[in-house]
Amino acid sequence: MEPPKQEQDEKAGTAPLDLPALHVPAERKTPRIVDRVRELLARWSQRHEESYLLLMASVVGLVMGLLTALFRALLLISHHFFHRETEGYIGWHHSGEGITRILVQASLPAVGGLIVGLLIYRILHLKGGHGVPSVVKAVATGQVNLPPSMAIKSATSPITIASGGSAGPEGPMIEIGAVAGSIVGSLARVRKDLMGTLVGCGAAAGIAAVFNAPIGGVVFALELIMRDFHVRKFGPVVIAAVLASVTSSAVMPNDPAFHRLAETTLQTIEPSGFLVLQFLVLGIACAVVGVLLITTLYWLHDVFHGFQIPLWLKPAIGGVFVGLLGLVAPGVLGEGYATVNQFILLAGPAPQEIGHFFQILLLLTVLKIVATSLTLGSGGTGGSFAPSMVAGALVGAAVGLVADRFMPSLAPDYRVFAMVGMAGVVSSALGTPLAAILIIYEVAGGRYELVLPLMITVAVSTLISARLRKGSIYTLSLLRDGFDVDEHQNKGRDPLENILIEEIMERGFVSVRPDDSLARLLQLLGDTDEDAFIVADERMTLRGVISTNDLRAVVSVGEIGEAAFIAADIVDTNAPVLLPDSAASKALEIFSTTDVEGIAVVDGLESRRCVGIVYRGMVLRAFRQAAR
Repeated sequence: MEPPKQEQDEKAGTAPLDLPALHVPAERKTPRIVDRVRELLARWSQRHEESYLLLMASVVGLVMGLLTALFRALLLISHHFFHRETEGYIGWHHSGEGITRILVQASLPAVGGLIVGLLIYRILHLKGGHGVPSVVKAVATGQVNLPPSMAIKSATSPITIASGGSAGPEGPMIEIGAVAGSIVGSLARVRKDLMGTLVGCGAAAGIAAVFNAPIGGVVFALELIMRDFHVRKFGPVVIAAVLASVTSSAVMPNDPAFHRLAETTLQTIEPSGFLVLQFLVLGIACAVVGVLLITTLYWLHDVFHGFQIPLWLKPAIGGVFVGLLGLVAPGVLGEGYATVNQFILLAGPAPQEIGHFFQILLLLTVLKIVATSLTLGSGGTGGSFAPSMVAGALVGAAVGLVADRFMPSLAPDYRVFAMVGMAGVVSSALGTPLAAILIIYEVAGGRYELVLPLMITVAVSTLISARLRKGSIYTLSLLRDGFDVDEHQNKGRDPLENILIEEIMERGFVSVRPDDSLARLLQLLGDTDEDAFIVADERMTLRGVISTNDLRAVVSVGEIGEAAFIAADIVDTNAPVLLPDSAASKALEIFSTTDVEGIAVVDGLESRRCVGIVYRGMVLRAFRQAAR
């Protein structure tokens, strides 16, 4: 039996007549075109690096503008899903509402926490925790290939916020933006040392698009994420922030987060010594509130971490307690912007209700701190930026009422204190003073009258909070893990900071006695390649250092000099010394500011027993190796 016709053709090395369509040169052109485009981009990026970086920053800005609009749409959908008003949660009690509605509203934070817990820990199996510290550490260490799972986790925060969890959208947008910058940089094959700039572009774009505050977004990224105001990084970050803000507003117009202060309210700000005193007091109050927020958040985080229950259940338990707080004060639920707008900026207490209003403000401040700590400490997703602003507005309004009580004709309107208090608590809790000033300045409509109160309050708040405790909400988790961003940054600037003198010093050094003749020194000079000789006694106690330049100066004297001089006459007794545990950067500093050729290393400043010597070439080699 003969094989089929197709098999015969295959054995003969020919294709059947009905298969020419399977010859696919067109399919091979596509990857070749992509490779060609990538090759051209790679060449262009090498020749025009700065222009290429600006182009990629523009891409990041456009992407984040679209993602921010999508995020706000998800937040709006989530609000409707939980039957919440998009303006948020206001009021103090539920007069006139049925008990069933009250209980349902109170249970929603637990339902939202359960959904988020199941999504993150059971279905997606993601790692919990705040993502902004991870971004900060990634940029500081150069490990900027951020996992997409960080953005996926942040994308669940609309559920937390809409269900009543006390959190904000800014932190998640920082994380999503950082991941977007990392992905764009990887696809565009940007050099690793420039990837951190694109990550910072994404973070700036996220903040700028959420608040429609591009200046504040730029400074936030430079101050917190990148920690570098170098002009080369400034341009890309600005472009990303501006494009993100414009794109997001064009795709999905958004009302300002806070109502603008009326002209009559701003006119109550009159620069004077009393004004400075009042906002000094506000700065102190904001520092206390910021530190209280940090302390409470991490304390409740440790409490929930100690519970021996499934991770996915913890956000729901936190939501239960948040819902109970919402029964007493609905104003603490959600991000809290509506509470500030309708409870403080638009409405005001009657003169006979000021005392009661003051008490409510203080209680709401405390409850907002507790609700935020329960939401985030239990594992709920969301940011701490918005709760910090709301707590600042509450305590600011309270301080404003006190100022008006004691200085009725000299104090600004209490709404001014509320707006300025936002910046005070943000700078205290998040450790971003410059960004706090500029974001509130932009949110308030760019009113110059607020600049002086903002600067006074933020300066005092930042200084006092730094005294009260080290670290912010964003950096304390890293400190608890043993990673100090500031210390790492300082070491990163000078690679020799991480190298000890004992690692590079020469232990087999050449030494001479103080009474050795010049002839002996000249013999050593001819027999060795050393640039300097240690002068020490029989116990190796350092007497000084003789450089080859010193010897050449003496040789020029002639035979009389050779016969007359001994080592003690030539030695530099005031030569600088190093300790074995000194940083190599100290040696570089000495070589940069003096003409010495070698530096003696002693075991102690008192004993001065010589244990080694460091030459200029050793430090330069160590620097090149460490900088690779």
